[in-house]
This record gives sequence, structure tokens and C-alpha cells, in this order.
Amino acid sequence: MTDKLGLGFPIVSDPKADAIRAFGVFDEDTEIAWPSIFIVGKDGTIVKRWLADTYSQRVATDDVLRDL
Repeated sequence: MTDKLGLGFPIVSDPKADAIRAFGVFDEDTEIAWPSIFIVGKDGTIVKRWLADTYSQRVATDDVLRDL
């Protein structure tokens, strides 16, 4: 898929939802992840986190870039 899309980074699968549970974004009722963005510092700590209230809500790109 990464080759097909021309991505310069790997994509991974989380079939058992382990990662999204660890990040605290798994919705047990719908069994999907809430839309979210994390900025992770060089030391591995989460510097900033956005979590949407609904699947259609997304954080603005400008807000993410400003915080980077």
C-alpha cells in the first residue's frame, strides 16, 4: 500500500486495537478509534494531543503546524 500511494513512511495495521487502546482513543461502543493527532517529542513523550468529539471533526492543519 505504501508503494501504491507513494508514501515515504511505513503504515501499520492494528487488528486487535492494542495501539489505539494504549493511546486512549479506542471507542468500545463502536470499536473504532476516535480521530486524533499526537505530537511526540524526541524523548518519546506526548507533547500535544487532539481528540475529536465526532468522526467528522478534524483539527486544522494550521493548528498542528503551529504547535510543531
